[in-house]
Amino acid sequence: MQTQAINGTLFYLPHSVDDIKQLLRQAKQANQTVSVRGSGHSFPLTDQTAADSSCLHMMLSHLNAVSLDKATGLVTVQAGCHLGLDPMDPTQISTTQNSLCYQLDPLDDRGYRQSPPGWALPDLGGITHQTIGGFMATGSSGGSTKFAFEDALRSVRVVYYNETDVADRLFERPADNNPDDVFFGAAFASMGLMGIVVEATYQCIPAFNISGSEQTFPQENCALVDLFGPGNGELHKPSLKQFLESTDYTRLMWWPQAAEQQMVIWQASRTDASDWQSFVPKPYVEVTPIPGLKDAQVQWLAGKLFELVDRLPHGIEFILRKIFGPKNPTYKELVDWLESLQDDMLRFILKFFVSDQEDQPFQDTWWNGLPMDNQMSDTLFPVWFTELWIPLDQTQAAMNFLKTFYEDPENAGIFSCELYAAKASDFWLSPAYKRDVFRIDIFWFGLNEENPRLYYDRFWKALPAAGFDFRPHWGKYLPDPNGPQGTTYLRSQYPKWNQFMELRQQMDPHNLFVTPYWKTHLAL
Repeated sequence: MQTQAINGTLFYLPHSVDDIKQLLRQAKQANQTVSVRGSGHSFPLTDQTAADSSCLHMMLSHLNAVSLDKATGLVTVQAGCHLGLDPMDPTQISTTQNSLCYQLDPLDDRGYRQSPPGWALPDLGGITHQTIGGFMATGSSGGSTKFAFEDALRSVRVVYYNETDVADRLFERPADNNPDDVFFGAAFASMGLMGIVVEATYQCIPAFNISGSEQTFPQENCALVDLFGPGNGELHKPSLKQFLESTDYTRLMWWPQAAEQQMVIWQASRTDASDWQSFVPKPYVEVTPIPGLKDAQVQWLAGKLFELVDRLPHGIEFILRKIFGPKNPTYKELVDWLESLQDDMLRFILKFFVSDQEDQPFQDTWWNGLPMDNQMSDTLFPVWFTELWIPLDQTQAAMNFLKTFYEDPENAGIFSCELYAAKASDFWLSPAYKRDVFRIDIFWFGLNEENPRLYYDRFWKALPAAGFDFRPHWGKYLPDPNGPQGTTYLRSQYPKWNQFMELRQQMDPHNLFVTPYWKTHLAL
């Protein structure tokens, strides 16, 4: 069977479901756990699991077939298929042409349709690098309270190891959408704990276009949204909660530092795609162009500047400690100057990359336009995050809490915070279970020297202490499992936790899929 070493870890690349079954028998005999890697976008999980030598590791890159009924829009897709092109695919199997989105609604190299519109999924995340299996396993979502990716899901097929041997089981959405049905436990946000999802079936909707804009506002004077208040009818400014509920697709990027305090608002609405012969895409441009430089060069430059902002003051402070000692008054004055220097440096960078951006209108096809972050390189401009989902009804209170919280420069950091929403879900361990949610996506620039968990920990502790009980995104950084927001806390946030765990035990009686990562974080 084909294998490939990826960053020092050996991965099996099965070509069929029978190959997967053979590997499960092999793992059971060798007393190994089993882990399946998708695109690697859920890097805390991917990195820690890949480091475990007691695991049998798989990638389903060869299981990427798509079967579409063009008359009805019903599509069955194997779990190793990517939503779009994965430019970082270590197997180099992923292409635009073999991605799910392309096969639903083909576009040429310019983003134009050469035939009538095909089919679409109701929503996508900010990127489309992910595999179908990985996107579903982590409970991922786009930015909408009106539409949800998982609403289209009709069934999943899971290969698992029962009491005596491997088997496969089809979980189908019940006709009455009974939320107590086991479909809602196994099909989405199951973290791979039920077995290996090998295929999924979706009921697609007719393809659509989107039309929207991105605008940048001062934090204290946003003309579009009442960011911290209940809304202002006279000024036709909705509250942030109202804006998130009324807008088809949106996300906000908040730069809370005293240097700038800017809010960048991206929003889009669905539009009809029937004029496909005359429709001219005007794609969203995420990276501010610099004359004479290619997009990748601009990202590289931006990354180096942010790296400089983080590291230069620390480097100078280290030298000052050596020269003056930590208690020297002169040293204290220089440290104060360094903090001012860092603020000035950040102001310069944000002035160029954020503040001076003009309002940007755009229009595009659904799968080119909704994943607005596809343009960003994970290597040239790496961004790490923890993502915390709280009830949408707490949006105003949470914004005011964060505004005060960010007044401390240590809390504001040197990077942005993404704000968006998600529609309520019936899937048992979805962070949006039974409630529309406001998502606080706390970014960390990946080239910073410090440990990001120390920064995230400020938010993990402060939000619950202020009355905001969050559910974290399963594919992002999770709190310390032994800390106050660890396993006991997580268990309390999910009404169906016990039912999920009972189903998991039925599907995996030998704990074949309980990797050390999930064993630690979920106390399995």
